[in-house]
Amino acid sequence: MKSWIVGVTATVGLALGGVAPAADPPNLSGQWKLDSKRSDDARARIEAVAGQSQVKGGGASGLHILPEGNTRSEVERVELRDWMLGIASQLDSLEVQQSPEEIRLALSDTVRIFYFGREHVREDNLGRKLKCRVRWNGQQLVTEEDGEKGLRLREVFTLEPANDWLVQAVYFESPLLKKPLELRLVYTRATPATP
Repeated sequence: MKSWIVGVTATVGLALGGVAPAADPPNLSGQWKLDSKRSDDARARIEAVAGQSQVKGGGASGLHILPEGNTRSEVERVELRDWMLGIASQLDSLEVQQSPEEIRLALSDTVRIFYFGREHVREDNLGRKLKCRVRWNGQQLVTEEDGEKGLRLREVFTLEPANDWLVQAVYFESPLLKKPLELRLVYTRATPATP
């Protein structure tokens, strides 16, 4: 039924003089600061989907962080959890540089570049190879990264000009997680420093 409606709508649009051209995509460039009151608690969400490590006494510091089990997949889960928490610690600010050819997304220690119109492969800071894509879905920027062993990251960036917000919806999936991580982050434009 839905495809029939879409087909009729497109046909009517063409009969009436064509479909209106798509609006230019928004410019997301700039320095953005996390609005923690409007954003999900990344650390709590990560711990909910990635589990905890067990703390045991011993060693020079008195503590050892151990995985919940002692299998290789449990060790990988704890490594993934620690990596995710490391990224979460960098979410306070986001810098975006956008051109017609590419978009660069930079946290404090992590920079990712996506090229419009072509897929590319990059390595993350753990050495995992990721197939990366970016596209515009109307006025939303969509990034996709697929890695080995079922690792999938999807992000949707939406500019809300009325509030001068950049909203980032994150969906991260891995078989090592209890369930996919879903996260909503709201950034406000950082005030330029005065000289």
